[in-house]
Amino acid sequence: MAMLQSMTTEEQILYWLSLDLQVRALAERVLQRFAVTVGDLPASAAHHHAEPGGLYRHSVEVALKALEEFEGNMKMEQRPDGSVDSFRSSRNRSRWQYATFIAALCHDLGKLFDLEVRGKGQTWCPLHEPYDAFGRRTKTPVASWRPDRQYGAHAWSSLALLHHVVSYEDVAYLGAPRLRQLFASLAEGHSKAPDSQAPASQLTQTVSRADQASVEQAQPAIAMRPDSKASLLLQAFRELIGDGEMGVNVPGGQVYVEGGKAAVVVPVTIDLARDRLKRREIKLPSNNDLYDILRNARLVDADETGRSVRKIKVQGRQGNLVPLSALVFSSADTVVPKLLQADLERTHFEIDTEPAPQATPVVEG
Repeated sequence: MAMLQSMTTEEQILYWLSLDLQVRALAERVLQRFAVTVGDLPASAAHHHAEPGGLYRHSVEVALKALEEFEGNMKMEQRPDGSVDSFRSSRNRSRWQYATFIAALCHDLGKLFDLEVRGKGQTWCPLHEPYDAFGRRTKTPVASWRPDRQYGAHAWSSLALLHHVVSYEDVAYLGAPRLRQLFASLAEGHSKAPDSQAPASQLTQTVSRADQASVEQAQPAIAMRPDSKASLLLQAFRELIGDGEMGVNVPGGQVYVEGGKAAVVVPVTIDLARDRLKRREIKLPSNNDLYDILRNARLVDADETGRSVRKIKVQGRQGNLVPLSALVFSSADTVVPKLLQADLERTHFEIDTEPAPQATPVVEG
């Protein structure tokens, strides 16, 4: 993980794709074409990644997070004879991985139609040329958001601009099944409409989760909304504590409250929350993304290196000190219902100064 953290986002993307040298070479060229297509344009007017270059940064973040989820999940592919095989053992696994990368990278490409870019009396047409070419010709283009833009319409529009990013070589490598899924994912806009009867595809769901994780990390206030992943996680914690499924201030428990702070043992509590939310068909981002979201929202106390997971010691059943990994929430009220805190047994936990090691992704062959 330390090696990955020292890489740029683009280098991390290529790392995940590096098992197939052909894919890595294709991806390098896709990233170059994407960069000149979107230039230094923002991703939103005043929401997330609204700064110059925000669209590019958000897009590569989503691509990286989608690739990380692809590695961590067993996805299924149906053979022509009707049997089912996994992406991991399928000869087409690297093609599905590449489709995931492109779908995530280009998920907001249609936002270029939401912008009006003018320079030297000309108006940029995204269909006609990449932004970089227009910028070189007009020198100092000025961009503004169109007042008549329609929320969510950029999904279908992304398809119209794929020719700037995806080459013939990419199409040939992906093949028809992956290409169809790529088109469908972009058209769905990362989530099915509420009145749609058909479930969103796995590819669409993966891109949607990666998109939300990037947004929440970029703007901590978003993480505090009731429907955000962070808020849903905290709600699940409180429910589990209220139902007695997570012990508080007891030997062998999962939560320790002292001095107004709460140490929540991980990853066991995350797993419990996932299981509870899964019953409501709610999926959480990866553990590392959740840790980043909580840290960026200033809900947990990170160490000096910025890591959210801390090493703590608590008293065990035999009176000995037990080392654990935990998230230390700056306010116990965030996790433990206030009415329950008055009746808690007194306890003590020590926070080690050594940073907690992060899990290292394993790339499977």
